[in-house]
Amino acid sequence: MTAYQWFVFFLIVQIIHFLGTWKIYEAAGRKRWEGAVPVYNAIVLMKIIGRPTWWTVLLFIPIINLIMFPVIWVETLRSFGKRSSLDTFLGIVTLGFYLYY
Repeated sequence: MTAYQWFVFFLIVQIIHFLGTWKIYEAAGRKRWEGAVPVYNAIVLMKIIGRPTWWTVLLFIPIINLIMFPVIWVETLRSFGKRSSLDTFLGIVTLGFYLYY
């Protein structure tokens, strides 16, 4: 892929992420735009779920991020009162898209 194609891909991923998560940021008492800024949105999310902000770095380390993303999905669900086994299962199986619901 060319640099332009990577940029377009990254932009599409960011737009999908923002459209799915802006409600989470508002429900946590944060501003909607905080969900749209790359990297900063992860730092804010760590504050929302009560985890150290340095966990954001782990999201960018290959292999470790494969473990961290499901952990963060489940922690986000639990932060908003979804603590059942079914919620945890759906959060992981849907690759985090259950958060958008």
